[in-house]
Amino acid sequence: MSEHSLHELAGIVHRRWDCLDALVDEPAPKGRLVDRLDTPRSTLDDIVRELESAGLAEYVDGQWRATTVGHYAHHSYDRFVGSLDGVDAVGSVLEPLSDVRSVPPAMLDGAVAHEATEPVPDAVIEEFLSRISASDRIRGFAPRAVSGYADAVPERAAEHQTSLEMVMTADIYKQLSTLYPSSDRPEAEREQLSLFAGPVPYEYGLWIGDTSHVGLMVYTDHGIRGLIINDSDAAVEWGIEQYEQVRGTAVPVSELEELAVDG
Repeated sequence: MSEHSLHELAGIVHRRWDCLDALVDEPAPKGRLVDRLDTPRSTLDDIVRELESAGLAEYVDGQWRATTVGHYAHHSYDRFVGSLDGVDAVGSVLEPLSDVRSVPPAMLDGAVAHEATEPVPDAVIEEFLSRISASDRIRGFAPRAVSGYADAVPERAAEHQTSLEMVMTADIYKQLSTLYPSSDRPEAEREQLSLFAGPVPYEYGLWIGDTSHVGLMVYTDHGIRGLIINDSDAAVEWGIEQYEQVRGTAVPVSELEELAVDG
């Protein structure tokens, strides 16, 4: 067993990845490895000896092969590198948040980013609307209103008979109800829509589609920066916890309307 620290081991796997990858794929004598890796024999000698010293490779019956630890290290490193795929896009979408720690690793691991880009920055909204179309139930909260799309969301929900349950701040509800009075909405939209008002203590909006995915909507001062969507069980579980926390302090908007009438 190697006495290398985990950081040293990770460095060796990174530095000697091509050779370890080849040995995991198929054990081979040194001469064949020279050809497969197009590496001088003297250089390959140093590589396999370092892998052997780290407990990642061994020489058995005339062939070099990956050890059990080598196979496991290869798999772990490959998964780690794969998890970095798209990390630039995710980071760019989350950049406007003042505290990125409010979004945990569970939401980011394996997430897909949809960044608003020119010349059609609002095209990312279509990604959200498509999620409404594909779901039976959408639950979520929003700290801001998205100008120009307040009508599109209930319309899409009604079109696909998607149950839509949303929490927004009282100020946002009043703003939207002035622009888009519920009395003007078709009955089909009103039947699918349940609105609640209450504090939304997050900078991002969040929705959960059935129990299949969770999405974040990140805003800028001038619109939407983008969406982060994840369909992992851990991400969905976190999203449900966030939503239930916000929903637990909200009230149906009908209660606000009754207070306004009484006032």
